[in-house]
Amino acid sequence: MKGRWADRFLLILVLAGIGFSWQFVHMLAGGGEAMVTIYHGRTQLAQYPLYTKKPVHFIAKGELGDSEIVIDNNSVYFLASPCRNKLCILAGHKHKIGDMIACVPNRILVTISGAAKRFDAVVE
Repeated sequence: MKGRWADRFLLILVLAGIGFSWQFVHMLAGGGEAMVTIYHGRTQLAQYPLYTKKPVHFIAKGELGDSEIVIDNNSVYFLASPCRNKLCILAGHKHKIGDMIACVPNRILVTISGAAKRFDAVVE
């Protein structure tokens, strides 16, 4: 059975409404200025905004030596670290509020924090 043009129009309108609602919910859940905080143990070494115009290179002095952390293109990552397995480098680029990267042997922790929390439709 073929639908009438009004049925098709209504279906397109409902699908567009769902899409716009989804974008609106994500816009409300995100936001706030995301900040990158770098720690050595429990000591805060530095804090930078995640969204910077120029790349930021920070050298964090840890237990084993220097770890180079880069904030660029709205993400943060380890460029170099003296640890043996380089898992902190393999963790890649992080860009969401709540993300973190750790170099456990060197005792360096990088976190991304902000005013808004991550949205989880199941829990909230």
